[in-house]
Amino acid sequence: MADLLDYNTSPLVLILKGAAPLIFLVALVLYVAIRRFFTGKIRLFLDTLILFAFFTFVAGWLRIYADGTEFGFTNEYSLRWLQSIGYIVSAGCFIYAGYRLLHLSGEEKP
Repeated sequence: MADLLDYNTSPLVLILKGAAPLIFLVALVLYVAIRRFFTGKIRLFLDTLILFAFFTFVAGWLRIYADGTEFGFTNEYSLRWLQSIGYIVSAGCFIYAGYRLLHLSGEEKP
């Protein structure tokens, strides 16, 4: 059981690192597919969710490669910077989607 929970040797690490971006990729595809059925404020809300899912997918995909030292990055200038930027943009999109949702039924334009 200890080997299963050890970050360096557990097969769960790669499975979870792969599952997270795949979940957001599926969400991205679903948002894009249902976007064509809506107009106006709901479409703007979905556009923000599309951006959220895209940046979260990209950040999660970069997470699989860890530092990226195998293909030219160094420990100081690693892919973790890009991961962090992706997650920050993703969080900003999610907050903005919440703002759009809050003003979805009101008279105020977002």
